[in-house]
This record gives sequence, C-alpha cells and structure tokens, in this order.
Amino acid sequence: MSYHIDTGLIKEKFVETSECPLCAIKKVAEEQFLHEFLNDAVMEDNTRIKVGKTGFCAQHFDMLFSRRNKLSVALQIGTRADKITHLFTPVSGVGAAKKRAAEIEKSLSGCAVCELVEESMVKYYKTVAQLFVREKNFIKTLLSCKGFCMHHYAELLKYSASAGFAAKQYLAALSSVQSKNFERIKTELKAFCDKHDYRRANEPLGTAETALPRTRIKFYGEKPE
Repeated sequence: MSYHIDTGLIKEKFVETSECPLCAIKKVAEEQFLHEFLNDAVMEDNTRIKVGKTGFCAQHFDMLFSRRNKLSVALQIGTRADKITHLFTPVSGVGAAKKRAAEIEKSLSGCAVCELVEESMVKYYKTVAQLFVREKNFIKTLLSCKGFCMHHYAELLKYSASAGFAAKQYLAALSSVQSKNFERIKTELKAFCDKHDYRRANEPLGTAETALPRTRIKFYGEKPE
C-alpha cells in the first residue's frame, strides 16, 4: 500500500486559509489509507501481515470502526488478536511479570495506519522543499500561507536538505512565514483577552473571535475528525 505524492494537492492546500496546510494534507492522506484498509487492502497478504504485526492505535481503530465496513475492521483486528495471544500466558515471578508488562506496553505502541501516513508525510515534507527550488510561483505561495503547526514546522526544518543548493533560502523563507504568523496569532490572542476588559466591551473582535481554536492548531495541529 502506497500513496502517490500529488504536487497539486500541496499547491491547493497552501493557498487555503488553514493555520497549517500540512495538517490539511495529512487528512487527505489519512483518509485514503483508511479507505484502503476498509476495502481492497483487507484481502492483501502484506496488509494483514502489517496489521498483525503492529495493529492500530486507538484513534485509528475508532476512525475505522465509525465507518460502514465493520467486517473489514473485525477481520484485521482478529488477525492482530491472534498475534498477541501469547502475551496472556501465565508468568511466574516478579521479574517475568515486569518483562511481560513491558512487552504488552510495546504491543500497544504501533499502528499500521500511523506508519503509512507518516511515510507519506515525509515525502510531502521533501516535496515542499523541492517545489521551492523548482517552481518560482511556489515561493510566493509559501510566503503567502499562514504558517504551520509546530510539529509540521519542525518536520519541514528536518527535511530542508531536500531543497539542495537553495536550502539556506528555503530555511529563511520558512522562518519568515512561521515567525510572522506566530506573531499574528499572538496579536489576535491579545485582542481576545483585551475584549474582556469592560472598557473595550463594545469594540469589535474581528478575527480575534476565533483566535483560541486557531491557536490550538498552531500549537498542536488540527484535531482528528
């Protein structure tokens, strides 16, 4: 199971009004993988092996379960259940119990959907850097966007080497966009707080009215649906 990186999707999401275009891109990639896990992929040996090995996180289990094809979820989680049955055999002694506890905790740390989404997002981080080099119009698009959530900003920095010879200019552009929009959010938050001063009660809130939910995106990314 793989995800084709669509440069058109990057350009589309970077011109929207989102506080983080990469959160929007992630939702699209995540939706495709969820769809595949509920349809054709459920019968693929590689998919069943992957799910058996890593399972799903609680968030993606809930997202899969909320959809119509419950049988696909049951078949895959059943495969995972078979793989972890050994974790519930009897243990004797405190040392063995601690070791088993660690094994159980480790079994809960993986997610087949998370892994695929993250693999795709790494390709997007690299492609954004490459577009900065290849397409002059994209530089303007990047500089005009509203910045990123903290996690995705960090990821863009991490993969900035994909901009090659233009890496320094790319990093400068990223820093400029992020710092400018972080200051914008701070200003809107201040306006929201100031509005609660009785002396300014009649002043219009403007964009500050939605400052808190948008700050949530800037700090933590968009909430999963």
